[in-house]
Amino acid sequence: MRSAVLATLMAAGLALTTASTAAAATVLQTSPAGAASVGRPAIIGGKAATEPYSFMVSFRLNTLREHHCGGALIAPDWVVTAAHCEGLMKPGKTQVRIGSPDRDNGGALTSVKRIITHPGWTDPSGEPEGDIALVQLDRPVDLQPIRIADSPGRVGEPTRIIGWGMTCEYQKDCAYGPKQLQELETVRVPDRRCVSLDRGTEVCTGALGKKAANACNGDSGGPQIRKVNGRWELIGATSRDGDDVEERQDGGAGCATNPDGRPGLGIWTDVTHYRSWIADTIGKDAPADLRNAA
Repeated sequence: MRSAVLATLMAAGLALTTASTAAAATVLQTSPAGAASVGRPAIIGGKAATEPYSFMVSFRLNTLREHHCGGALIAPDWVVTAAHCEGLMKPGKTQVRIGSPDRDNGGALTSVKRIITHPGWTDPSGEPEGDIALVQLDRPVDLQPIRIADSPGRVGEPTRIIGWGMTCEYQKDCAYGPKQLQELETVRVPDRRCVSLDRGTEVCTGALGKKAANACNGDSGGPQIRKVNGRWELIGATSRDGDDVEERQDGGAGCATNPDGRPGLGIWTDVTHYRSWIADTIGKDAPADLRNAA
């Protein structure tokens, strides 16, 4: 049942690619259940980034003009992103910009060497799970990675999401997303409030203050972070919409609101759940705390 719902959700829009990459994504990105994983995660209702994020990543296929997915640097040459972004990750052809609030300039510029999706994502014998992937860069970068948190924290704890996704509900008005990195204060909410969420491997998230704001097209794979002992740590990777099962009929993305018009929710892959898999996959390049966890 979950596989069918997940495929519907991904086709409907939280595979967070931007409008400019939608046609290519339709061809290149396919969920394990066979549905196109074209989607609709951008940050709606946020504001321009208020601080530097040395770990923030923008992916862009060289043949397309716009950013299409986000990610988080966790080691000098490794990035965590969403598995459903895999279709637009082309070794030697996908541009990776790291550590700049401007998606088009600054920071470190490199490329994709290889991408490794979680084995549960493409396992044909079961339901798709593990919307998480590791991207190895073609060279290490001299920027501070973000530590993966030990846990996602408790329901009710404040978090933050960052990205370059759409900033409104309608693609015709803001299809290309902002050049300036956006951030939004968010909070973990009870898992039961999100549709088809895998408890223990995903987290349900809404905007702080219950306002109509959330991630949208272009935010896929981008980080959800929380403060631990005064520093940001990674807890999630943007996955999909949390309350829209069917695509909106009016051309709206439906990211910031649910079908009834109330503040919407989103689903993030719980990166902390995959600490051991990440450590095993990266091997000797994994941070010491991850190797110890494995």
